[in-house]
Formats: sequence, C-alpha cells, structure tokens
Amino acid sequence: MDKKFICPLCGEPSSSYMGKYRRDRLCKKHATDLKNGVIEIVEVGFNEEDNVYRFVNLDNNQKNIQSENVYETNLNCIVCGQNSNGYHFCRDCYSKYKNRSVDIRITNCSETEILDDYGNLKYKCADGRKVRSRAEAMISDWLFNNKIRSVYEETIYYNETKTLHPDFYLCDYGLYIEYNELKSKDYVKSKDYVKQVYNELGLKVFIMTEKDLQDISACLKPLLGLH
Repeated sequence: MDKKFICPLCGEPSSSYMGKYRRDRLCKKHATDLKNGVIEIVEVGFNEEDNVYRFVNLDNNQKNIQSENVYETNLNCIVCGQNSNGYHFCRDCYSKYKNRSVDIRITNCSETEILDDYGNLKYKCADGRKVRSRAEAMISDWLFNNKIRSVYEETIYYNETKTLHPDFYLCDYGLYIEYNELKSKDYVKSKDYVKQVYNELGLKVFIMTEKDLQDISACLKPLLGLH
C-alpha cells in the first residue's frame, strides 16, 4: 500500500494503482470502478500538460456529474482576475501572453497590474529600465551616458482610439526617435504611414537604422546640436 497517497474520492489509503495522470492514485475499489467504467476521468481546462481533471460518475452510460471536482480550485487569472478554472491564466490571457515575457506588479497579494502590455522587455539598460531589443538598449545607454533625458514608449493618441508608441521621446528636445531595422515592403509602408501621422500631429520624429548604430554619436550629436 502506498502510504504517501490517499484516494481523492474517498480519502482512504490508495493502492499502488497508477492511472493516466501522475497524481491519480485510487484506492482498490475506485481503481476497479475506473477500470470497469463506473467512473471516468475528465480533463478540466485548456492546457493538457497541467493535468487538471475531475472524476465523474457514469449513470446509465450518461456522463452525469455526481462527484466534486477534486482538483479544480478557485484560482482566478492573475492578469485579468476572471475565473480561470483553476489555472493561473484564463484562456484569453494565456493565448495573449504565452509567447511573451511580461512584467506584472502584484500588490497585497490580491491586486495585479500589467506593467507592460506588449511584453518582451528583456534588455536591461544602464539606467535600470528595460527595453525590447539590443538596438534599443544601445540607444538608451547612449542617451543616458550623454545625460539626455528620455521617455521610453510614451503613448501618443490620435484619431481618438489609435495610438503610437515611439521608442524614445527626448523631453528637452521635443523629438521622438524610432528605430527601424526591418526592410520588408509592408514594414516600409507602415513606417511611411507612421511618419505621416507624426507630421499631421506636428511632431518631430527621427528614424534611426541599423547603420546608425555603428556610430550613434555621429548620428545624434549633430541632430541635437551637441559637440
């Protein structure tokens, strides 16, 4: 008898029976019921790797739930607070953030706030802030080392609901800096559209390229009137 486990259905010590899931240790009676189809294991949730499941009694070959959800908890999504069926993320937030590295602030173990919705702030700069790419980190460090104040991805609102997120805003120069390393036709078209938006809003923008990274001082100092 495996003393480390108890049957999740009746609380009795479990047998050595190992079911479909690693945590599935049933007593001899319920192991027999499972084998004979009297009870069934049903997965709960959307991520099979998490092995969240419950036991369901079968009545006249119909799947009628008569037992409690053993492993289903009251966990809510840590991002939006909605019911997540026992997971740390609801289906929508899981789909949105599963391939991202997102910073979340947790207050009093009850309130959560996404510090950056887009995610992937992987590169730490000299001043301690995080940016999304190596190129942005190089630009940020140059600005910091030259004592130039800048704001990272300050939101610009236009057309009521649309926004821009320029890489840097140089507060003392009234200048926005964007870095462009992509050369696809779609991206170039999008870049031209963004430049048009800046012009329509009466804002100054300078778009840096990969070539400019070879000598940032030579690129930015003349533009900013520095020596």
